[in-house]
Amino acid sequence: MAGFAVYAAIVATIAISIRLFYLRLLPRPIAGGPPFNLDSAKRILGDAPYFIELDNAGEYWLKFFTQLLSKHNTPIAQFFPGPLDRTHIVIADYREARDLMSKRGKDLGRGVTNDITWNSVIPGHFISMEDSHPSFKDTKFLTKDLMTPSFLHGVSAPASHKMVHKFIELWKTKAAIANGRPFEADADLEAFTYDIMNAAAFGTSVEDSYTNERLAVLPSPNGSELPKFDVSQLAEFPKLFPPPLLFALNTLNERINGAFRALIPKLFFLYDDNRPTIRRAFGLKKSILQSHIDRSVEDLPRGESSKEEFASAVDYIVSREISAANAAGREPVFNSARIHDMIWGYLVGGQDSTHSTLCFTVKYLGIHQEIQSKLREALRLAYPDAVSEKREPTVDEITKTHVHYLDAFIEETLRLSSPAGAIMKETLVDMDMFGYRIPKGTPLVFLLAGPTVSEAGAKVDEAKRSETSQKVANEGVGDWALTEYPPEELHPERWLQPDEKGEIVFNNRAGPFMSFSYGPRGCWGKRLAYMELKLIITLLVWNLDFMRLPAELEDDALLEGIFTKPKSCLVKLRS
Repeated sequence: MAGFAVYAAIVATIAISIRLFYLRLLPRPIAGGPPFNLDSAKRILGDAPYFIELDNAGEYWLKFFTQLLSKHNTPIAQFFPGPLDRTHIVIADYREARDLMSKRGKDLGRGVTNDITWNSVIPGHFISMEDSHPSFKDTKFLTKDLMTPSFLHGVSAPASHKMVHKFIELWKTKAAIANGRPFEADADLEAFTYDIMNAAAFGTSVEDSYTNERLAVLPSPNGSELPKFDVSQLAEFPKLFPPPLLFALNTLNERINGAFRALIPKLFFLYDDNRPTIRRAFGLKKSILQSHIDRSVEDLPRGESSKEEFASAVDYIVSREISAANAAGREPVFNSARIHDMIWGYLVGGQDSTHSTLCFTVKYLGIHQEIQSKLREALRLAYPDAVSEKREPTVDEITKTHVHYLDAFIEETLRLSSPAGAIMKETLVDMDMFGYRIPKGTPLVFLLAGPTVSEAGAKVDEAKRSETSQKVANEGVGDWALTEYPPEELHPERWLQPDEKGEIVFNNRAGPFMSFSYGPRGCWGKRLAYMELKLIITLLVWNLDFMRLPAELEDDALLEGIFTKPKSCLVKLRS
């Protein structure tokens, strides 16, 4: 009997331990917190099966959040990403999200997920650091010049201007060869945005651009010999292997995206670190960047030099390192991971996000013929000298002229197709949100598209909003569904309003817009993005006529990545 009792006690202990371990793995909803999926709270995987189901169906992950919020008719909800992960909060309300990031931003950090994920590729960049990180300020110092008017107008704008001409030449040639047929635009736009970032970052010439390489492999069009084709048949062109640097950019971007989507990021890295493709990408990142840095160091004088002599972002960063070294009484270090990572972050942020927006831009121009016509007419009116002299606007004219309809079109494209679908933060203190107490250390997901921005949001009791949010209740619209313009449709006019003189002008505070986030850690490259889009779209619409695709070729499916892109990006140009 004694032996049986011991055996029974052991079995009971094991059973209890297993039960306790099982309970430990279950999600832990915030007591008295926002609503959540009850079925998810009762399983170890939490909400992960919903994400997996969407992934298997080829659906966009953002759909989970919009469905969750709609199901509970709320602007805030809890969700459970997977085993051993913390309870997360998703927020989809323009007014409160903006208030949290702008007015209460000091109580929000970037969070563990952000830091771990970006740290896996660019640990020396400030994007992978909290504000309290000891290297944060020194790191930002290196790139302080890159968003200044002198750099944007003196380096970035001329670089983009040169590259866009070569790109237009490429598409005019393709349009002549296609002879009325649509063709794939995604790879061309990727090459183009890669070229403009390379030109600004390294001073790469048009002759050495990837776009020029793509143009060189095309056959010479001869209109008299071009046969007519079914207009729904795609024109095909030679495919090229991407340049080594673009291969590395895409490979390491996929690594970051994979980590964000992984149930357990550390296990993902354990696997990903051993892939030959990843090791090659890191090797290319290091060697290519160092070659450009070495060239800049060789060309720049070691003493004080005028920034007017600088031809690239690398020149500015090298100059900043020399200044920092002189101030600290040390020798400059030009082969540090920090310098590499700052340049890499500049390339990633500028290339992939602009690629995303331009893909949606050309789709919208083709679909919305009336909007394209209005935009072209607005540009002609804005640049009368260019029209009368039968030329296109110069880079100075474009950067110094306000074209309100163009600004509205850009804002509307970014609103409806935000490059990033969401951003993550983390509470640094206990915080009140919509009447709920959210504990310190809770990860937050802010949707940059969806409710109140690109679809109707949940109604909110004004008393449950923060005091600072209530004070701005009358400043613009809080939900586009409450206006004459449906939130899911493209209407640049929603951003055009009369000023104090009665003139119709662009108003970027007219209503919900989240694409660049808000607060001190909002999008660092916002100025660069607006300048490039203004320049590029002006010249594309001035020189090219985007025709509507056949109905069977129009597709609104999305492709996930660090930045969202359309799965299908085709253009049909009038030759």
